[in-house]
Amino acid sequence: MGSTTTPATPGPQRNTPRKPKKSLYPAAIEREYVRFVQASATRVIDAVERFVVPALATGRSDDLAHPPEDDRWYTALELAFKEALAAALVSPESLRAVIALFGSRVNAFNARQFHELLRAAYGVDIFRAEPVLEQLMRVWEAENLRLIQSVPTQYLDQLQGRVVAAVQRGETLRSLTAYVRSTYDLPTNRAELIARDQIGKLNGRLTGYRQRNIGISEYNWRGVLDTRERDEHVAREGQTFAWDKPPPDGHPGEPIRCRCWAEPKLPDLDDLDGLIVH
Repeated sequence: MGSTTTPATPGPQRNTPRKPKKSLYPAAIEREYVRFVQASATRVIDAVERFVVPALATGRSDDLAHPPEDDRWYTALELAFKEALAAALVSPESLRAVIALFGSRVNAFNARQFHELLRAAYGVDIFRAEPVLEQLMRVWEAENLRLIQSVPTQYLDQLQGRVVAAVQRGETLRSLTAYVRSTYDLPTNRAELIARDQIGKLNGRLTGYRQRNIGISEYNWRGVLDTRERDEHVAREGQTFAWDKPPPDGHPGEPIRCRCWAEPKLPDLDDLDGLIVH
């Protein structure tokens, strides 16, 4: 399940806001999404072991004096890679359904953080219809579907080219098999990168949308400030940016694996757009 937070205790209504509280990151949801996306890497690795590794023997043996006599090895390898891809892919419909579930969880987490921040700052709840939210979510789902499906396809395409070149160089069956297995971290690492990056991007885009939707036009850049943070993001700490004028690499959460967040420059309550609920 996703991270939970303790609801802010409402105080008296304030027109001038308190300093906004820190917005949390959906770290628990991210960890679960990493496991989900990495399943695509596990499937393609299993498929390579099942189809590709046995087919390597058609192209090479451990006898360097006997190279392949014709191109039947190439046809056999090509078939093995096609079978591996078919075994690794999952139907787009089932993938999209799970992706949408994760997206809805990030959205709920982000909304809860946003409304608790506003309540702590103003002492009241502030709501407004979010007409563009569904479109934002559908775009994110489509991009994630494309990226997850690309994990096995890109890996197998690159691996096939390298295996063919190795056969033509005269690599032995033993060295070919060892090489193929040495690449298994590639789809796994890429799947992790996709998952972490996409959760951060969605959370950042939702934050930007919700802030602008109620009339917040600027934010202060805030970061984690640990050894993993980019130097240029550390340099932005506390700087003010307008939502309609992003930094060169985008707003917080948009750069690859960015964990920074946008601390809203809160105006007076009277200047916000939204329904105030006491």
